[in-house]
Amino acid sequence: MASLKRKAILLVGILVTLMLVTGCSTRKNTAGTRFYHALTTRYNVYFNGNEAYKAGLQAQQQGNKDNYMEMLPLYPIGNKETTGIGTSDYERAIEKAQKAIRQHSIKRRPIRKPGRAYTDEYKKWLARREFNPFINRAWMLLGKAQYQKGDFPEAAATFSYIARLYDGQTNITSEALIWLSRCYSALGWQYDAEDALSRVNNDSLPPALAVPYASATGNFLLGSQRYKEAIPHLEKTARKEKNKQQKARCYYLLGQTYQTLQQPEQAYQAYSKVIRLNPPYELALSARIRQTEVMPTANSRKITGKLLRLSKDEKNKEYLDQIYYALGNVYLAEKDTVQALAAYHKGIEKSTRNDVEKGILQLTLGNLYWQQARYAEAQKAYAEAIGLIDKAHREYATITNRSEILDELVPHTNAIQLQDSLQHLARLPEAERMAAIEKIIAQVIAREEAERKAAEEAEREANRQKMREEAESQLPATSIISRPGQENAVTTPQPLQPTIGGKQDWYFYNPQLVEQGKAEFQRLWGRRKLEDNWRRKNKTVVALDDFEAIDYSESEESVAKKDTIHGNQGNETIDSSIPQKEENEKNTADSIAGDTHRPEYYLTQIPLTEEAMQASNTLLSEALYGAGMIFKDRMQDFKRAEAAFERLVREFPDFAQADEAYYQLFLTELALNYYGELPALQRAEKYKAELIARFPKSRYAKTLADPDFAENAVYGKQREDSLYARAYKHFQLGDTTTVRAAEHLSAEIYPLGQHRPKFMFLNAVTRLQGGETDQFLAILKELVQQYPQNEITDLAAHILKGVQEGRLLSHDSHTFGSIWQRRNAELAEAGKLTGDSLSGSVILPPDSAFSTERNTPFLFILAYEEGKVNENMLLFEVARYNFSTFLVKNFDLAFAHERGIGMLQIRPFSNYDEAQQYFRRLYANPEMATRLSGMRAILISEANYEQLIKQYSFDDYDTFYRAHFSSIPEPELKGYTLDEPLLNLSTEEEERQKEENLPMEEDDPENGVIFED
Repeated sequence: MASLKRKAILLVGILVTLMLVTGCSTRKNTAGTRFYHALTTRYNVYFNGNEAYKAGLQAQQQGNKDNYMEMLPLYPIGNKETTGIGTSDYERAIEKAQKAIRQHSIKRRPIRKPGRAYTDEYKKWLARREFNPFINRAWMLLGKAQYQKGDFPEAAATFSYIARLYDGQTNITSEALIWLSRCYSALGWQYDAEDALSRVNNDSLPPALAVPYASATGNFLLGSQRYKEAIPHLEKTARKEKNKQQKARCYYLLGQTYQTLQQPEQAYQAYSKVIRLNPPYELALSARIRQTEVMPTANSRKITGKLLRLSKDEKNKEYLDQIYYALGNVYLAEKDTVQALAAYHKGIEKSTRNDVEKGILQLTLGNLYWQQARYAEAQKAYAEAIGLIDKAHREYATITNRSEILDELVPHTNAIQLQDSLQHLARLPEAERMAAIEKIIAQVIAREEAERKAAEEAEREANRQKMREEAESQLPATSIISRPGQENAVTTPQPLQPTIGGKQDWYFYNPQLVEQGKAEFQRLWGRRKLEDNWRRKNKTVVALDDFEAIDYSESEESVAKKDTIHGNQGNETIDSSIPQKEENEKNTADSIAGDTHRPEYYLTQIPLTEEAMQASNTLLSEALYGAGMIFKDRMQDFKRAEAAFERLVREFPDFAQADEAYYQLFLTELALNYYGELPALQRAEKYKAELIARFPKSRYAKTLADPDFAENAVYGKQREDSLYARAYKHFQLGDTTTVRAAEHLSAEIYPLGQHRPKFMFLNAVTRLQGGETDQFLAILKELVQQYPQNEITDLAAHILKGVQEGRLLSHDSHTFGSIWQRRNAELAEAGKLTGDSLSGSVILPPDSAFSTERNTPFLFILAYEEGKVNENMLLFEVARYNFSTFLVKNFDLAFAHERGIGMLQIRPFSNYDEAQQYFRRLYANPEMATRLSGMRAILISEANYEQLIKQYSFDDYDTFYRAHFSSIPEPELKGYTLDEPLLNLSTEEEERQKEENLPMEEDDPENGVIFED
């Protein structure tokens, strides 16, 4: 008996050993190999990856921070700040999933035993492209981890590939398509999201996928703003959700959706369900606040009372911004704008978080002030909001645009208001004027007193907070005494910041001060790019008065005298002969004039003399013109533009730009007529007649007096384009006469045309070529002054600056072309025209500068003109191609922009041969070749790329590449250098030849599939 038992154990051991030996190969597809690889995948690599994925989900849920003042995303990953949470766990899950697929994927078809019935079911099974019954779990884990990590293009590529790989296996493809829809929705591609959901077969949808399908559908419909259709899907999602916190979020979102649809009763019920789930305090408080917003307006007193009680609760001190925001909304619903503004301001004042909630308050304030045409207040509110809300916010682009407009408009509107007020005071009798000034002084004193009291209260509060913190810091490192709001927490010591001399002396060693400084900067200036001249709107156009001509014949004494006169800058020269008494009297007068509590401060600003009134009128007329242009062109507020221009031509007929004001008024009236104000057409004709009568030689009068004006308005652009193209062609041929004739024709027929600055520049360069240096500089100066915002002005300004700095002009340079021909954009051309290179060194010919070395790291670049390619779509398509083509090789994709050219850079490639192989494979794919049409494909080494960006054009490199690389034959590579393509596998016959020494085994599709769902 014992002998028989030993034999049985030995037999089992032999069978297990044979299974392990034969099962290790994925090139053999049998019931045994499938069982082995499914078992190994599930309980080894996949298990570890799945555990990492669950850890990432947990960390993401705990670290997610929602903005309850706006509509929540259905999934926490929809919050941008949540994207980075759990990244390390998701990367580990991705790594394990890729490893499982790489080591355990079975793609080889099984060997069919002769005589086996060739049924339809068996045919379908043999047609599969993956035979490991568990590997689909690894694929899904890979896509889910990429999605939760926030890499939506990669995740979309993964799920799209799964849907193709498992075509015909409904359970798998349905789940993949549901997740694909979520990826598309996260990218904002709602049409693609809807298409993915439409491909899910509802009739055969497994019960386990019913809720995920409803959730994805609701998410897509919310993204498409189809709120009514989303309701049943959101209800089902909330009802079936098992996670308590996510369930509360779903009901809160459901309440917001009902509120958007103006269904207050349903919204109130949804918020009640949130509260009953006992969620985190902030979510419960937000639900209560939302309930007040959906109560009937007849109960407004009850609502406001409830919100005011919430504001007095010490527990809600951190959330006062939300409470006062809701209170302001209640007042606004009752059309009480004054109370609403007061509530919003109170919320900003009481905000302690300085976060997105405060940004929403500032945004709401800015919108209200914008509607009321209180532009100075709107400018301040928008500037604050831009620094606090995320760029992905739906109104970010709008308020950024408005903020930029207000940066230009507010100086004009403030000037108008100030000069009107000063002139009004100047016209008053002296007694009334002094009474008005005394009233202003009383207001200033009251405001300062209120600010002083507020500052003292803030200081007392800061001292109390400091004392509390000092007391808490004395607690033991692991005290059982908890701090407020941390009842269940254990107190731990906080790390100290680096100090100098035992205390935090240096500003940048105090992170709180640094953050306060950043916040204050953003309050004043918004979020600004780190660059020189960041406060200047037009950074490249130089001021022509920055460089004065130096008269070297002046004596040192006269120069010194001039220096002391110009503002006493530097070391001031003071005449010591002034009596001390006069100096003291002057200082006393200056002190009185600068005291806002004294009438003299205000009297000095009032234009009481004729000269002062004339100066005030100059400021006022310029401000009216500037405001009118912004109202008309930037805001399309034609009524306010009309008012500004009408007042300008009526009150200031001698305004320097009166002809242009009439022209702009004419265009404004045409715009009003276009939008339905019929009498505006008569006013347009009236202003046209006045313009021609008063300014017959003006370019604006000539334009309107042209009998072909109406025809030019329709076809003028095309004709001007044709004229400029012909002029430029002759310019390149050196035909100066034709160029100057075209420029003259442009001035006569198209004085306001789009290409007018370019005609002027061509004319200027022909003057330079003819030796007419003074005329060349005069035309450039006129160009810079008349067209400060035009693209060609940058080039003209740099040339002028170079001349003013003493550089000599070169007469033999006149080339400037397309973006592919630019070397270092306008600067290179300016350097050539002024006889100076970009960096003071000689630019070598491309053949001498670029290297022909092939065994060095290379880049593959897809280049295109900026603004002509959807970069998100390009990134997705290339990422999807890389993922579906290469299993092992990972590519880095990054965008760069240079000289008006966008580039998608793909790396790394060890040498030229690898980059060329990638290029050939990419364009051998018909679908990718079609999608990439119109782009330039560039193979370039890292070293050559640095040279290209530094001082050469793309056409320079193209010429070099064709001469040195295009003739290199395609390398004959054995096997592969990049990767093994997933879809380029050996044929069944080739696999048989490789494994002809292995024993043939009958296969049965029913065996080894115990891990399928």
